[in-house]
Amino acid sequence: MRAGLITGKDTFELVELDEPTPSTEEVVLAIQRCGVCGSDVHAYVEGWRLAPGICGHEWVGTVVAAGSDVTNVAEGDLVTGGQAPGCGQCRECRADLSQYCRVAKSHYSGRLAPASGGFAPYMALHAERVISISHEIALDDAAMIEPAAVALHAVRRSRLKFGDIAVVVGAGPIGLLTAQCVRIAGAGLVIVVEPDADRRALALATGAHIAVAPGEPMKEAIDAATAGLRADIAFDCAGIPQTIQQSVDTVRTGGSVCIVGVTSQPATISPMHWMMKEVAVDTSLVFTLDEMRIAAAMIGGGRLQVRPLHQGTVDLDGLAQTIDDLATRSSTAVKVLVDPTAG
Repeated sequence: MRAGLITGKDTFELVELDEPTPSTEEVVLAIQRCGVCGSDVHAYVEGWRLAPGICGHEWVGTVVAAGSDVTNVAEGDLVTGGQAPGCGQCRECRADLSQYCRVAKSHYSGRLAPASGGFAPYMALHAERVISISHEIALDDAAMIEPAAVALHAVRRSRLKFGDIAVVVGAGPIGLLTAQCVRIAGAGLVIVVEPDADRRALALATGAHIAVAPGEPMKEAIDAATAGLRADIAFDCAGIPQTIQQSVDTVRTGGSVCIVGVTSQPATISPMHWMMKEVAVDTSLVFTLDEMRIAAAMIGGGRLQVRPLHQGTVDLDGLAQTIDDLATRSSTAVKVLVDPTAG
């Protein structure tokens, strides 16, 4: 079978791999859709050395084979997934930090990861990494469960309180989903900051109260909404170094920031400014399988709008050009899905 891999800076390849077979604890999935994540694009631009199983991790598929020890899912189940629960034996699990289990992390992102991710027609992985979802959820919507869970986890990790004035920096897929989760969680006002006019319009269409360009328009909108006090909390979803200090600048003294967007590049910050404001900074990465179930229920129930974010579907042959177009901003599509069965 063919599988798409980011193998270096500005390098995407379709490689030939054997079709997988499951071990006793694994399942084989027929991948039906996989989203192109912002981290895939960052890896392409910045030359991240991703484990093969991470390249294409926003997948949904059907179980077509299951090992003899698998009990949580069965052949024919529609599934999605992420990092498995804690193993219960490693140092982190024994210290009651199972959310940081090193064994589960190795299965998800390290040496025990699959030979490919969801940019392939089939994938084998440990069964504890997957959850069943309803066949009533459309495949294109189901492929959005993973990024929705990222947004949900960020809001749960944050210090958001009911009635807060919240700023979301960046209206890519994670920013747009985070803005929705922030509003659902009880924010009194949600302000999205985004340079692209079409994405600002999409932010308003999916629930943001205000959407503005960065710079002076942002400052004016936040000052007007807060009588100059500034926001209670900001979520940095842009994934670029420049916005980290900007996000801190948007919040009041004693406010907080949750960093959600991913970049491997150094960022210039003003530590004294952070200290003088007594700003609290949290970070968020990945999610739990329970949060995936919550996200799936919210999508299935219509509380999270994911369909407006989907702006194109390609096959494996079109994937290299799609990633390059997203990397060079030749395409401004919010979310592109891959159908590895097409073509």
